[in-house]
Amino acid sequence: MGQFTVQMTVAHPADPSRSAQVDLFVDTGATLSWLPKELLERLEVPRVGRRTFLIADGRKIERETGGVVLRYDGTQANVTVVFAEQGDSYLLGATSLETLGFGVDPINLRLIPQTLLAL
Repeated sequence: MGQFTVQMTVAHPADPSRSAQVDLFVDTGATLSWLPKELLERLEVPRVGRRTFLIADGRKIERETGGVVLRYDGTQANVTVVFAEQGDSYLLGATSLETLGFGVDPINLRLIPQTLLAL
């Protein structure tokens, strides 16, 4: 699968005027999206708790999580994100992709709209 980044807008869940642009590496293997801790703190995004994550080298790490509004290509959604610390990657994970209603086009290296399922 091709590797690429997308630029998204991240906003405070209760005050959308507090927002910023962020470049995220598309990673369908990551459950949640990982955004820079400094950015989330600057936007005053509330923390909702610590979670444990299994990373690629097999270690488990803990990180803070919180809720934000992510916007991309005219679509927005409330999603849970990780407060990524120094050395962590900044990722757009699977749950954000699905919640926003986008899939991955690995040939053209872009996100494509998907129909949400209610089966």
